[in-house]
Amino acid sequence: MPFKALLLLSIFIESSSAKIFEKCELAKLLEDKHSMSREDVKNWVCVAQYESTFNTEAINQANWDGSKDYGLFQLSNKYWCDDAYGKNECRIPCSDLLDDDLTDDLACIKKIIRDTENWKGKGTGLTAWVAYVNRCQNRDLDEYMSECWNDPTTTNEIVNRVESTKEPVEPEKTGEEEEKETASSGYVAIINLVRVPIMYHSLPFFSHLVNPYGYIYQQRYD
Repeated sequence: MPFKALLLLSIFIESSSAKIFEKCELAKLLEDKHSMSREDVKNWVCVAQYESTFNTEAINQANWDGSKDYGLFQLSNKYWCDDAYGKNECRIPCSDLLDDDLTDDLACIKKIIRDTENWKGKGTGLTAWVAYVNRCQNRDLDEYMSECWNDPTTTNEIVNRVESTKEPVEPEKTGEEEEKETASSGYVAIINLVRVPIMYHSLPFFSHLVNPYGYIYQQRYD
């Protein structure tokens, strides 16, 4: 292989590799590079934490129907991406969801949201992710993201801004300390548990007439 081709290949591999994001790093990427509103950013950062623990290389192989879920947001090969298994509605290979370039992930997410809202109603798109329903939907996400947004110079640390000589102020915990404290209390993140479609034989016979997308999401599975 010519030297130039090898060089280009190495640059491509380095620029598109698997990555485990830091929470605030992902928030900044979504807001700055992908022009997401903060309202959307806080939802997707939360989803990414509890679907994949911020790991773009995460693959869930534990689905009851043999399907797999790929990447930061755990997109199913049954409908959304191609690894010789399902419909590939997003027209991408599942392997493209395992790198740190989120462009194709986010494009596919938009389609999932559109299809889910066409079936379930406006504003329901995020409920296609069980992590959103169980960990993010009824949570104060402004507080969840405060460590990233209180100070534009912070990364994953909360800066103590209280200045007082009267009483000592206990420093706020960093994100890492909070995670350790959470883990020691027995709480664990939902990792790679995504919504799985219900087959039509378990639904009313007329379901296919009102659902043009060929699937419906169940609440969760264990």
